[in-house]
Amino acid sequence: MKKIHLVLAVSLVVLQAGVHADTKLQEDSGVEVLEDGNVRDPAPTSQQIASLVAQTKKNMIKMRAGTFDMGDWGPEVNPEGLPFDGYPQSKPLHKVKLNSFSMSKYPVTYAEFDVFSAALRLPRVNQRKSIQKSRTGAHPALVSWDGAKEYCQWIGKQAGLAMDLPTEAQWEYAARSGGKRNLFPTDNGKEEQGRNFPSYDQKKEDGGRIQTGKFPPNPAGFHDFGVNGEWVNDWYAVDYYANSPLSNPKGPASGEKRVVRGNLGQLIMNMEREGMDPAGETGTWPLFLKEPLAAKKNIPYTKFSGKEYIGFRCVGN
Repeated sequence: MKKIHLVLAVSLVVLQAGVHADTKLQEDSGVEVLEDGNVRDPAPTSQQIASLVAQTKKNMIKMRAGTFDMGDWGPEVNPEGLPFDGYPQSKPLHKVKLNSFSMSKYPVTYAEFDVFSAALRLPRVNQRKSIQKSRTGAHPALVSWDGAKEYCQWIGKQAGLAMDLPTEAQWEYAARSGGKRNLFPTDNGKEEQGRNFPSYDQKKEDGGRIQTGKFPPNPAGFHDFGVNGEWVNDWYAVDYYANSPLSNPKGPASGEKRVVRGNLGQLIMNMEREGMDPAGETGTWPLFLKEPLAAKKNIPYTKFSGKEYIGFRCVGN
């Protein structure tokens, strides 16, 4: 392993009035370039972990217990009983009753996830050159399902709280501001590109992905629902809604894919619902650090590196 003198990319994101202000960790050295070309940050100090825990607790929003209609309610309100979408996995509309819970108002950022990786002595995720512009501390961490779940459980352990990925029902309940019949998870229930949802030009300017907290929250106080896809805890089954229990549904007992919710091409009603492989990316990509290793050398994906459009947030029960 060879040491290089870099400014540590990991930074804890301080959220004040919805605006991000990066606070860089104190170390400006000790970043390692491993033999395979991956980069690993120094282990975080106890103070750095404590700061992350405090920020995580500050950003949790409490949702009261409640009952709502989950799924596509289009047939109840549209002419001729037409659904909002043509996807069978968003049907039938069914009633769900949830206990109270708390959820992160923002998706987890790379700044936060990099502290976790460094604490586990793992290299940074998603290091390839092509996405570095959208891999800043304030951008959402787009990782594998395993990485998302392990992060939530890890930060919960540091905080002394029971934390995990949200269930699909919790995610929809929060995205719809307590189960309200809002077609879009924005501040006014509408999609107004450039004001409450990123436009193409805004995404392009920000590297293809938008930094968290740039747009108004939904009425419940959550930011960025629908901007990317997001992992939830449930196994995926196309027909699960037809078999869902009333109280605190947690998805099928087993499966091959995990549920992803949010914007996978259709923001409307947050009903874009797909099953995705929970495993991370595999293979290699060209080295983005030209020195000290050969420019033609490939770097393997690290543990928890994920698809470029699936983020996550955590829940406390």
